[in-house]
Amino acid sequence: MRWLPFTMLAVLALVLQTTVAQRIHIYSRDIWPNCMFILAVHYALWGPWPDAAIAAWILGFAVDLQTVSSGGGVGLYAFSFGGSAWIIMRIRHAFVRDHALTQVLVTLTFALLIELLVGAYRQRGAWSRDAAAAVWWPAMGRAVYTSAVAPYLHWPLVKLGRWTGLKPQTR
Repeated sequence: MRWLPFTMLAVLALVLQTTVAQRIHIYSRDIWPNCMFILAVHYALWGPWPDAAIAAWILGFAVDLQTVSSGGGVGLYAFSFGGSAWIIMRIRHAFVRDHALTQVLVTLTFALLIELLVGAYRQRGAWSRDAAAAVWWPAMGRAVYTSAVAPYLHWPLVKLGRWTGLKPQTR
């Protein structure tokens, strides 16, 4: 894994996250795709241990810094992204990593878990049936939106495999 291309992709994902994703969000539920998590999943699917987990942690920390003003705890996304990357790396041998359905399902599963964890953390102390619905539906919306966008971002990332050092290119 090459760290300079990762840095460039992380900055690009951060720009996408703070500009484009904010423009295409669904207004009624404040739902947007998480470009940083898609990049973390890509590195978890293709990167070597421990570099991919460190990269996912860095991307999660960048998301933490974005959400500090809205009541997010620093480190919550970082450790969630890192833990998700670790699990993905443990099970990735069972998947066809190039397939769009794999990318969608892996992104959907782990994005939903992360969003539920973050939502539950933010609702701590005020848990009720209404609070559970307030956590579940936005989490599901963000996870579905993120997984729907995932193949469109994974495709160019896979094509850049030689440049990023993540995927060996065969002739």
